[in-house]
Amino acid sequence: MGSFGGRCGRGEVRARSLSALACALTVLGVACGGQSSHADSTSAGGSASGGVTTEVAGAESSGGGGGSAGPIPIPPEGGSASGGASSGGDTSVPEAAGAGGAGDVDLGLGAGDLTVLVVFDKSGSMGDHWDERSKWQVANEAFMKAIVDVLDNLTIGTIFFPVPANCDVDVLSAPTQMGFMSGRRFYENWLDTAETRGPNGGTPLELALRTADAAIQEARELGLLNARFRVVVVTDGEPSCNDNRDVITALPAAWHELGVETVVMGLPGSATALKLLDDIAAAGGTEKAQSLADPSQLDHGLYDAVR
Repeated sequence: MGSFGGRCGRGEVRARSLSALACALTVLGVACGGQSSHADSTSAGGSASGGVTTEVAGAESSGGGGGSAGPIPIPPEGGSASGGASSGGDTSVPEAAGAGGAGDVDLGLGAGDLTVLVVFDKSGSMGDHWDERSKWQVANEAFMKAIVDVLDNLTIGTIFFPVPANCDVDVLSAPTQMGFMSGRRFYENWLDTAETRGPNGGTPLELALRTADAAIQEARELGLLNARFRVVVVTDGEPSCNDNRDVITALPAAWHELGVETVVMGLPGSATALKLLDDIAAAGGTEKAQSLADPSQLDHGLYDAVR
């Protein structure tokens, strides 16, 4: 068990109705004719709207830095990276989302009881150096190392910001983001698309969290909030896109009322934003942000956050 709290011991929770299937198809980008919680957002490929200011203000400068170093080997299904069997019996993906009886819907999610939504900063300053690599490379590598031993147990989604650039953030269903899927599919998709991402633009943290809010509403319709659900924010600096700080802290507080924890990782460069990051973490039920000076601290923080 990780070092975070949350609701445990409720077993597998998965969507079991046709309405849940409709919501699932919406998340996967399949038109289903019904309204989704993104009704006030743009279609896939667009940016979340809902009256959110996205004017560029003090955007960070573009930086370098490419994808992560060599990929970590993907362990066999139900096993660990070292090839040993994982504890707790069979956790293979095919039964992950629909185990239990007739009428279940297989959404291709993880077999465990934890869903993680990562809000991942890719602003220009993430291209700055940290331990002989860029912060972007360090964070990518740390995240892949954190999840590789628990791929079959996790359901994961990621909101990158900004996307496509400056102060924009695409909705979760856009091809530039990564919607909820099993850890194994997520890992493979991350590696397959790594070359399409790199640091650029500003830090639209408010819009990123608004986009996360819409994603959490979809997850709620899927039944994912009936088990453990955690938001992990990884960022290296102050919001720079006319962000409303009251909104930034109000959203994690509202999620916490639904049982969602918010974990905040402050990379080098975030010292001036530490008060805000602490407020986000406190509102989200994890007391304070993790201010990280060394890449090994990020390794440990992400390891705990996905367990």
